[in-house]
Amino acid sequence: MNRRSSLLARVAGAILLTTASIGTIAMLLSERIVEGQRHQDLLRRAELVAATQADALSGFVWEMDNRSAQRMIEALTARDPAIRSIAVFETDREQPLARTAVGKIAGKTEDADGIVTVERPILLHGREGRVQTVGHLRIAYSTAEVRQATLDALIPVAGLLLLSLLGAMAALGLTLNRMVLRPLRRLTQLASAMARGEYGARMDAGRSDEIGVLADGFNRMAATVQDHTSTLESRVRDRTEALAATNRAIMDSINYAQLIQSAILPSAGTLSTGLTEHFVLWRPRDVVSGDFYVCREVEDGFVVAVADCTGHGVPGAFMTMTASAILNNALDQLGAADPAAVLAAVDRKVRAALHQEEEARGGADCFDNGLDLGLCHIRPAEGKLVFAGARIPLLVVADSGLDGGLTELRGDRRSLGYRPSAFRATGSEPVGLDAESPFTNHSIALRPGQTFLMGTDGLVDQNGGERGRSFGRIRLHELLSQGAHGPLDRLKTDVESSLDRFQCGREQRDDITLFGFRVRLTDAAAISSTGSGRRAA
Repeated sequence: MNRRSSLLARVAGAILLTTASIGTIAMLLSERIVEGQRHQDLLRRAELVAATQADALSGFVWEMDNRSAQRMIEALTARDPAIRSIAVFETDREQPLARTAVGKIAGKTEDADGIVTVERPILLHGREGRVQTVGHLRIAYSTAEVRQATLDALIPVAGLLLLSLLGAMAALGLTLNRMVLRPLRRLTQLASAMARGEYGARMDAGRSDEIGVLADGFNRMAATVQDHTSTLESRVRDRTEALAATNRAIMDSINYAQLIQSAILPSAGTLSTGLTEHFVLWRPRDVVSGDFYVCREVEDGFVVAVADCTGHGVPGAFMTMTASAILNNALDQLGAADPAAVLAAVDRKVRAALHQEEEARGGADCFDNGLDLGLCHIRPAEGKLVFAGARIPLLVVADSGLDGGLTELRGDRRSLGYRPSAFRATGSEPVGLDAESPFTNHSIALRPGQTFLMGTDGLVDQNGGERGRSFGRIRLHELLSQGAHGPLDRLKTDVESSLDRFQCGREQRDDITLFGFRVRLTDAAAISSTGSGRRAA
């Protein structure tokens, strides 16, 4: 993770490193220069002392007065602490006439121990102006005081340099903070404000240097972004309002279409005429549905039907209007005695209405629509129900006093209204008006306590649960078997609750319709059913 560091700290560090390097180099050079000057001063002093002492010792050396010479050089050593040793030699003699013993002195100008040695001849001036060398003087001076004097001279310089460095850093830091860092921090804050959507942020641009140019560029950019954002927001607001108005118009149309679709569905009074009990679970995936159900009286009883048209929403609703009208027309023309023939007639009429029998219609105009349909003709007086289905089954739950089980009468595996090519693919041809119906009638004897249910595949295909699997026929059959002997209103509530728990907030995949009913038998039919039941027992 990159850690943010202050620009001032980095600049100050660079200045400190640079100044410290320059200061160190300057101190080293100053040390060399000062030490050289002090060393030269020491040499000049040593030569002066040596010359003076040599002149003073000429008489003692000539007279061989070693005691006086010894006292003189000892007094000199006491007065000058830099002197390490003094030796006085006679001419042509290796043993010194007098010396201050510090060890034997080598005859060199400067040794490794920081010793400077100066030698001067001892001259005797005669009366006739003659000059005679009677000996020589050797003085050894220590250079330690040169080091100390150099340090004493450089300490004030170093202190002054350090103070100058600190002052320069402080002044540079304040100037840098005022002229560079503070505007940059302000620029960073304004950039963050723009990122949060505060496009009115501006920076003072009264300077003519690089920071002023940067501030002016930022202000122009902020103004451009604010202008573009305002224009975009205005356009989005206008488009949103237009879309909202369009959506309201569409939803008003769809809601009105729902009223029209609801008008074709049977009323509660119609359902109660021939049914002891009933319930309808009708859940469109959208506002309008591609499913519909029918309950209408006919000459010898009444008809109950459930249909699932192609699609859902508005296209499915258009199909329900067409299919419902065609079904009622077929019932009016053929009657309800032969449900299989009614299914065949609906099949032909739907294909004719949608021009799906014309194979020449292809390309973009080619479409394939139809429906699944379950149709029951109920004859209460005869105690009989005749069922025919096109991919929609009829579920029968008998009274527990009889066989007490659930029976599924499956419809034929063929839908209604689709193009002929769909049938040729399966090897079957569409039937004509006089041909035998491809659908099958199932006759059921009505008995007290029977519950009949028809539904579309939207319920069993709804996904849910932990794994997202479909609701399934087995789950539905178990639920219906357990609750079909009680009130149908409670059965409807149980089915809805189970579906809601299973769906668990997932989107509904298709339109859902489940129609459950019990037939109101006439007295004669009820007695006949009871008698036949006893004889069967």
